[in-house]
Amino acid sequence: MADTATQPDKALDPPPLGARIASLRKDRGLTLAQLAGACGLSEATLSRVENGHSAVSAQHLFALARYLDVDIARFFDDRSAPLTPGVRSLTRRGEGAVENMERYDAEVLCADLSAKGMHPAINTIRARSLEQAGGLAQHGGEEFLYVLDGSIELHSEWYAPTVLNAGDSLYFDGTQGHAYVAAGEGPARILVVVARDGRPLDLRPVGDER
Repeated sequence: MADTATQPDKALDPPPLGARIASLRKDRGLTLAQLAGACGLSEATLSRVENGHSAVSAQHLFALARYLDVDIARFFDDRSAPLTPGVRSLTRRGEGAVENMERYDAEVLCADLSAKGMHPAINTIRARSLEQAGGLAQHGGEEFLYVLDGSIELHSEWYAPTVLNAGDSLYFDGTQGHAYVAAGEGPARILVVVARDGRPLDLRPVGDER
């Protein structure tokens, strides 16, 4: 019995993330300038993202998904099936949709299921300082993280930096500016689950009042 309403053909490689964004934009008759301005990106940055020359942050992906009126899963698997009663999604070890994001490397889990209330991923954190991490960022909704391997230092807007080691977990409001930094000798791996809500997104970096 299939785990989702549709089972993608694993032999077919999905188009790159940037190409999927470009395709969705063109399907809606939007120019680069229109989509970039609506999502807080420069036209040049969005062009680099679409052409695979620049990574995109998770925060901007949420904004792009909202403006394009698609589930964020469409950016990782354009054949994703909607969540319906009784449907489930299975991701085997190492079979998530891997993307090199602006702030970390992400393995997106259960990307073949859209319209989810939660978005799980395994993130590999390599930044060694807040500056390397790109500063604090925020998003709508709540966030849960669990450290799988290594150690991280969580920087946040309202609390002093907090070190979390393998086995530690934290649940917090995502609208609080935050960033992850690797605290051990090597990179750290964390399970992150973002639960979306209906509040408007303010995706500016913390401290940007434009």
